[in-house]
Amino acid sequence: MAFNTKTFITRTASAAVFVAVLLLCVWYNYYSFSLFFALVGFVGLHEFYTLSKNLHIQANRPIGFLLHAITVLIAFFYSFPEVAATVKLLALFFIVCCSMLFVFELFSSKPHLSNIAYTIMAWLYVSLPFALLIVLGLNKNAAFEPQKVLGMIFFIWINDTGAYLVGSFLGKNKMYEKISPGKTWEGTIGGVLLCVGLSFLMVKIFPQLDLKHWMAVSAIVAVFGTVGDLVESMFKRLVGVKDSGSIMPGHGGVLDRFDSLIFSTPFVFAYLAATGNL
Repeated sequence: MAFNTKTFITRTASAAVFVAVLLLCVWYNYYSFSLFFALVGFVGLHEFYTLSKNLHIQANRPIGFLLHAITVLIAFFYSFPEVAATVKLLALFFIVCCSMLFVFELFSSKPHLSNIAYTIMAWLYVSLPFALLIVLGLNKNAAFEPQKVLGMIFFIWINDTGAYLVGSFLGKNKMYEKISPGKTWEGTIGGVLLCVGLSFLMVKIFPQLDLKHWMAVSAIVAVFGTVGDLVESMFKRLVGVKDSGSIMPGHGGVLDRFDSLIFSTPFVFAYLAATGNL
């Protein structure tokens, strides 16, 4: 394939803007941090619902977006005991909205359980992980601490880069050819090893976690981030599209860019909660 200068410039400029906005919003303060992931989640949810139309699914978008907003607000206020009553009210409202999904479907022109299932699945796949990231932005004392999330993002970048480079030079055994023909076991293992190696540098830059915990987080991100990439590829193949969206010229949509982070976040959150690091 011939080198396309215009495409290269577009992809490079788009990636540079994306990285700059991401790092600025995540590092600046808790408000920019939370707003960034909330908005990215909204776009990701929109992409998911748009893709599901290819399967003739009519998810309840208004309720889905409302559930996302409630979840984000719960996550934002989660660590502040002075607003515990507000969090409880939001949680009750969330339950009511979930129940209303069945009521709205009952009175729709073409009721189908798949519509309810995809509305809830979108919340589980997109909204919940972004809400957990918002919770991860605060430490035990409810002080802004984005280092754990930044560490996860860096691990994903090094995992993707390492898997690509090792796979390009040494890759022979396909990992899951029918879903992602380019992925190899050699590349995947190389990405995991590079991630774990980065832990030794990460603990120096971000001492909020001990080395053993950074090593565990790096392994979780590398493994489940790769699975997340395969899951998103599977969904795109099922609906017959190349990219989840076009918000980033040359790079696809939000789900394309955040698939690894989305899928690995619940596992990292569970590990950090179980080890007392939240």
